[in-house]
Amino acid sequence: MKKLTIFILAVLLIFNYSCITDQNKYKETDIFEDYETENGFTVLHIPPVLFKIVISASEESDLSSKELTDKIELIKLMFFEEKGNTMKMKDIKDSMNAKVSDFNYNLLTRIAEKNNDISIYVIDIDKVIHEVLITIASENSYVGINLIGNFTQDEIMKVYKAINMQKIQNFDKN
Repeated sequence: MKKLTIFILAVLLIFNYSCITDQNKYKETDIFEDYETENGFTVLHIPPVLFKIVISASEESDLSSKELTDKIELIKLMFFEEKGNTMKMKDIKDSMNAKVSDFNYNLLTRIAEKNNDISIYVIDIDKVIHEVLITIASENSYVGINLIGNFTQDEIMKVYKAINMQKIQNFDKN
């Protein structure tokens, strides 16, 4: 009797896990993974709770941004600064453009400023945006922000409209 119970339990667990993997249509990317060990790069995986604390402490935060942060499951940041012994900016841009294509990101919008090139890419399946990739490339630095969650295009456009262009223009000067 004991063997039969263990056998039935094992079969149920196998069916349960196989159903879960079949339901999952989407697997998040790790677009910054190859850069984690490279010289000049800093890659961070930030739990959303830390991000929420920063947003809630911000004087400029409003209700809609707080609602949006509740949908974020993971935040990945990549910082790069070109120095003598690091990769060149052209190589970084070419590499990231290839990765964007490989991971099937779609360009949502691009802002070309004098000192900065800002691009917002998304991965959407069935009209739900699962990943947002924001890249900011300047003359000798590169910043990538990857937000994982479930968003609508309207929510992403709110983030886009909330970008403070003056702060981004001064990004390279700091």
